[in-house]
Amino acid sequence: MKHWIISGLLAFVLGIPVVSAQESVLVLEGGMLIDGTGSPPVPDAVVVIRGERIEAVGSSGDVAIPPEATVIPLQGQTILPGFIDTHLHLRDYQVPMFLPYGITTLADIHNNTAWSLEQRDALASGRIKGPRLFVSGARLTGPDSAPANEGRVETVAEARAYVRNLVQQGVDQIKVDLTITDEQLRAVLEEADDLGVRVLGHTQDIREAVAMGMRHMEHMDTMARSLLKQEGRNPRPSDTTSEAAVNPDLFGPLIEYLVARDVYVNPTLVLSWSGSTERWHDWTPLIHELVEDPALAFIPDEARAAWLREPRVRAGYANVVSFLYQYSQAGGKILAATDTGCCAQIVPGLSLHQEMQLLTDMGIAPMQAIQGATLWAAEVIGQQQNLGSIEPGKYADITIVDGNPLSNIEATRQVTLVIKSGQVVDTTYDPEWVNPIPRY
Repeated sequence: MKHWIISGLLAFVLGIPVVSAQESVLVLEGGMLIDGTGSPPVPDAVVVIRGERIEAVGSSGDVAIPPEATVIPLQGQTILPGFIDTHLHLRDYQVPMFLPYGITTLADIHNNTAWSLEQRDALASGRIKGPRLFVSGARLTGPDSAPANEGRVETVAEARAYVRNLVQQGVDQIKVDLTITDEQLRAVLEEADDLGVRVLGHTQDIREAVAMGMRHMEHMDTMARSLLKQEGRNPRPSDTTSEAAVNPDLFGPLIEYLVARDVYVNPTLVLSWSGSTERWHDWTPLIHELVEDPALAFIPDEARAAWLREPRVRAGYANVVSFLYQYSQAGGKILAATDTGCCAQIVPGLSLHQEMQLLTDMGIAPMQAIQGATLWAAEVIGQQQNLGSIEPGKYADITIVDGNPLSNIEATRQVTLVIKSGQVVDTTYDPEWVNPIPRY
């Protein structure tokens, strides 16, 4: 908690001038750089930020420091891209929870459409302080879904029309639910491709969905259902989970198929599998600290109480570990994305770091876990030209942490400084904060 408080005051302590991002030149000097691309870390790095964007990146002595720059010395610390959580269902009270954890971008994939767009625009204009927000609006659901669903469609034509309507309203991506038919999914993917937006979400059969053009797999039961169906077995067994019922001997061909087609896998480990590990017990003291923190008084009491709820134990975790490890070893891209807002027990912000930790517990390299919350996350929402890595020309969204996360992934939680659009941001909590646009 001390790091989060210090980070908000660091700009004043270091004498960073209060100027607009367009006028400022800021230099980060001396820290170890993990740029998000997967390249080896750069010790004693220099990052030059001019205005909102990164101007130059390299080793000390190789990058000229502009004479007008404000220099922040970062010896002993690590420079990372701002983290990105590409799977949440934002609640209005959660907005202040992300920047203190170094999360500078969010992708909301299913929410009230009008509210999501208002919230995104308020964050972009500065009316609300917080991360960048990319939204899908309400997901598409099929004929078997509840009649009251905002995105319910009966026919293929209605599915196409709904996608066009969402894009016309200004959404950034499209979210699908597994209740839509194969014909509707094909139509959605075609329409989205024509309109230049990505499709994320649930699918009935990931192999068939990928053959249609889907490049995103959400949750691990998606993989298991596909393989059970392939064997002619019930994709939703009544006596156990689909992940436990699946035959792991079938993983190899599916992994090869998905990796060859550049499919991003979002396992939502904290939501579904933290109760099947010992990590929950390790995290409990930290969560107690958050629950008791008076600075978080803006979080509803029932939400804070839910953070302490013991997660359920689900059968099939060994198969999940096996699949994800093999997927990573085969060159597949696994997202550290949390489903925050889906269930109240997921702690906004903290859960992204927990997700990275669970990935490394499986034997996945810390560098790949970090990419799952940086560059690969930017890629999956089509924002890699501007976000996700520390490279010249990209937005200067940067998170500084104490320690080396390649040696211990828990270091990603030790946030000391957050920069968004080239400006050091105050990450202290306001216990009286109220979202000016309540969720409806």
